[in-house]
Amino acid sequence: MSVIAQRLQLTPSATDVSSEAMSSLINMAGRQRMLSQRIALKAILAFQQVDGALAIARDTLRVFADSHAALTQGRDGLPGLFSPALRDAFHGDAQVARRIADFIALAATTLDAIGRGASHAQEALGALTGSVDPLLAQLHGVTAVYEEESRRIARAQKKEQQNLIERIKAIAKEAHIVSFNGQIVASRTNVTGREFAVVAGVMTSITKELESVVDAFVKKTSGG
Repeated sequence: MSVIAQRLQLTPSATDVSSEAMSSLINMAGRQRMLSQRIALKAILAFQQVDGALAIARDTLRVFADSHAALTQGRDGLPGLFSPALRDAFHGDAQVARRIADFIALAATTLDAIGRGASHAQEALGALTGSVDPLLAQLHGVTAVYEEESRRIARAQKKEQQNLIERIKAIAKEAHIVSFNGQIVASRTNVTGREFAVVAGVMTSITKELESVVDAFVKKTSGG
């Protein structure tokens, strides 16, 4: 690999996560708080035998569980837990992922008990409603991590764009120097075809590398 090619190499990183994906992640993480409250509220109404409440509670629980899976495992363009900060937010000392899984299991058990009219339905409902506030605090913390990651990525992407600009300038300068030297070589008397071909080949290589950097720059700045 040439020195120029090494300068052009872009290392894949978390900055490859698009702004659109980050917006979706933040919105989904924030929505989890609302969904958890909705599950508890509809469970209470279902226990009171309000028509349709049980079905809504079950549907909301499915959405909550599905969103949790998308956040942690990735799906449909979402990257999952792509950074150490996010992995720690879910699987660190607070064990948020486990607590969310426990909430999902408790909600499913409670709704099943309510649907069957089981004797322990009220007790299960009490446990479910009591778990909501602590879970809300943890979900809020997770959302804050997503927001901070979004800001960090935006800063890193801006820095990468600046680096790409500097690379373009450096390669353009080198291309100009080689082109100038090529003109000198070509103007000499008795210049050999091989000698000029070498210069022309280097010039072509530099031009292609410059085009590669420009393409990368366009991709980065367009949020691709």
